[in-house]
Amino acid sequence: MQRRKKGKTITISPTKFCEKEEKMKASVEVEQEGASRIPAQENSNSSKKKSSIVKQDRLSHLPDEVIHRILSSLDAKIAVQTSVLSMRWRYLWTSLQVLNFHDMSFDDPVLFQCFVEHVLSRRDSSTNLNMLQLVCHDELDDGYIVDSIIDYVILTGIQVLSILAECVVGKLPQLYACHSLTTLKLADIATETTTFDFVSLKHLYLSDCRFECGVEELLDPFGGCTNLRCLFLHGCQYYGKIESFKIYAPQLTDLSISRMRVDQVFDSDCVIELFTPRLQSFSYRDFRYLYDFSIKVNLPFVEKVDIDLGSFDLSDELNEATNLSLQLIELFEVMGSVKFLSLSRGSVYVSCFIGWSVFSFHKSADF
Repeated sequence: MQRRKKGKTITISPTKFCEKEEKMKASVEVEQEGASRIPAQENSNSSKKKSSIVKQDRLSHLPDEVIHRILSSLDAKIAVQTSVLSMRWRYLWTSLQVLNFHDMSFDDPVLFQCFVEHVLSRRDSSTNLNMLQLVCHDELDDGYIVDSIIDYVILTGIQVLSILAECVVGKLPQLYACHSLTTLKLADIATETTTFDFVSLKHLYLSDCRFECGVEELLDPFGGCTNLRCLFLHGCQYYGKIESFKIYAPQLTDLSISRMRVDQVFDSDCVIELFTPRLQSFSYRDFRYLYDFSIKVNLPFVEKVDIDLGSFDLSDELNEATNLSLQLIELFEVMGSVKFLSLSRGSVYVSCFIGWSVFSFHKSADF
């Protein structure tokens, strides 16, 4: 083969030309191989990163019991939302033993009630429900959702039921069939149920509840709670002409009463009868009001008493302070085994007032 270069003819043998061509092809192949290796390395690096990320997801490798405990501390809405994380998480929320329903995560109370129904209807019925909490700050048109919860929990082995909802509840008595229930907390509800016949109940908390008592003169709300240990009555109103409010609880150890009202106002004619032979702690809080207490049994185990009657000053009426001081003395007489006594400033003022009144009486008699 001949090729001209600047007027000269150069002769190239076919063998040398083939060798050069082969060398060029080889260099191109080497370059292509190097280029192909770069993305392969990048792919391997990215796969390593992905594998390291997968290895770092330790939460999904935890036992179901541990994950259930974590989810049980969350609001039910968040717990349900974890179902989109992976296939393993899809149905974990259906077997939770603790459910916390809070309306703060919903703008519409109707949507909140629908969500509660949705969760209960899709829950794994073969798993016991140990605790259910419902908090609804919006006033409900009716008590349908609360009654639905009561219907559901009766057969679930529930131990703790807490309901805060401003509505009328009609199915409260049906809880007597729930023999596993040990703690009941009710707040803001209204009901015509005046008696709690729950044999297994040990702790009862009633806050700002309204009870329609009708024409009953003697009310014995807790006579059926034979195993009750703790009773908390805060801001509850009992509508009716009640003359005697009986607290019959042979196993009761802790009793707390604050701002309780009969027929919306303080009724000084209503007497609170205590049949609580095992009582250890007694707390009473109100603003200048103290019910008469009729103690039907000895209280030899009372160790702690806390009395708060608000504040008094010298401008208050003499008769009011004197009557309260007499009531306090009668109450202290039946709780003579007290080891720890806590009195508010007003309570101290009232308890000292009886001595001042007697002294004034004798002084005026001398003159």
